[in-house]
Amino acid sequence: MKFFKFSKNNAAVNTAAKAGSAVKHSYPGRFFRALGKTGKVVCMFIGLIGVLFLLGVTGGAQSQGQAEIAPIPVSAISANPVQAAPEVTVYGRVENPNTTTIEAATLAYVEEVFVREGQAVKAGDVLIQLDPRDASLLVQRSQANLLQAQSALSQLQAQHTADRRNLESHRELFALTQRKEQRYETLYASGQLSLTALEELKQQRLNQEITLTNMSLTIDNHEAALAAAQARVENASADYNQAMLNHERLTIRAPFSGRITQLNAAIGRRVAAGQPVITMFDEMNHQVRVSLPADTARQIELALDSGNDVRADAKINGEWVPMEFLEVGAEVRTGRAGTDVMLAMADSRTIALGRALEVRVTLPVKHGVYQVPVQSVYGDQFIYTVENDALKAVSIDRVGSIEDELGNMHILVTAELTDGSPIVTSTLSRATTGTRVSIIGASESVVEETDLSGAIAQTSLN
Repeated sequence: MKFFKFSKNNAAVNTAAKAGSAVKHSYPGRFFRALGKTGKVVCMFIGLIGVLFLLGVTGGAQSQGQAEIAPIPVSAISANPVQAAPEVTVYGRVENPNTTTIEAATLAYVEEVFVREGQAVKAGDVLIQLDPRDASLLVQRSQANLLQAQSALSQLQAQHTADRRNLESHRELFALTQRKEQRYETLYASGQLSLTALEELKQQRLNQEITLTNMSLTIDNHEAALAAAQARVENASADYNQAMLNHERLTIRAPFSGRITQLNAAIGRRVAAGQPVITMFDEMNHQVRVSLPADTARQIELALDSGNDVRADAKINGEWVPMEFLEVGAEVRTGRAGTDVMLAMADSRTIALGRALEVRVTLPVKHGVYQVPVQSVYGDQFIYTVENDALKAVSIDRVGSIEDELGNMHILVTAELTDGSPIVTSTLSRATTGTRVSIIGASESVVEETDLSGAIAQTSLN
């Protein structure tokens, strides 16, 4: 007979074995063991679905219970209409219609440069001096051609005077020859003159007739020849004047008071006729070009035509400077949706050409708009009000924006709202119509019926 010594570990093993034997011999256990491989897999799958279903029902019930029990707290303001003058804030660029590029009048070398880029000059100041030697030769040549043409004209006029006198003499001589020929024919008929003498006289008479015809033709064509000679004189005179003008333009001067923006000349550089050498603009003729939405530009145009108050200001060195409207809707550039509006400085201050400026255009006063915080507007399309402790989306049209005395930005909108109804001001990441909410701190309206025509408002340009 063998004896076994039981320890605590052996007791635990025996206990687990008995429990496993109990499960093994239970009814579910015997049923599970009786199933085949496929049946066991089906039973396990059905059990998994049952567990997931129970978890979903329990979680959904818990979430529904929490939503009903704890609505989302939100802040709100009362919807009260105001009147305001919206303002469009855009960026424009400084331009100058009186910008000129001076070109070289003739082929020459740069002899001296008296200015630099960015320098202010006065009308008549010498900017560049070109070498005058080549131009001087052209002046001499054109002057000689002019003198030659003038001389030819004088000769033609003198020849015409002489031809007219000679024509009368040739006519008298021809008449004498005709009478002599008649006498010769009488003498020849009476046998007193030989045939040779008569024929020589007739030949002389024919030669005189040809000469007389040619002289008459020359005198008749005198007007045409005179016009051609005068035209040659005028052409030569124009060439001479052009040469003199080009010679004068070798000294390049400022055509008006302004500022140099570009210099394309250096001492010793060879420039050709028509080559740009210097660019400058008139500082007193600056304009600012801004692009506005077509409907905004149309509002400005109608307001100006009807005499309504429309203002424009540009921010220069931190100061808002008044501007004047020059042209509205004068140009719509290709590839741009906006309409160009031209503005001019109301005062005589100077500003760098091409500089970008912040421009604020004040539109006519609008009535019956609502002032809401920026965070109240969702997607520039709607805001939320509260009905029966639930959110309700309300479609809006943005009119502009306004900055209050504390520097807080508010949006001006038009919407179908009941005066005094709450407008949600809280930022909600998943706000939808029907979401249950509770309003806090909305017992008093923060938007009162006031005149905001002088307030700062900014229209959305999107």
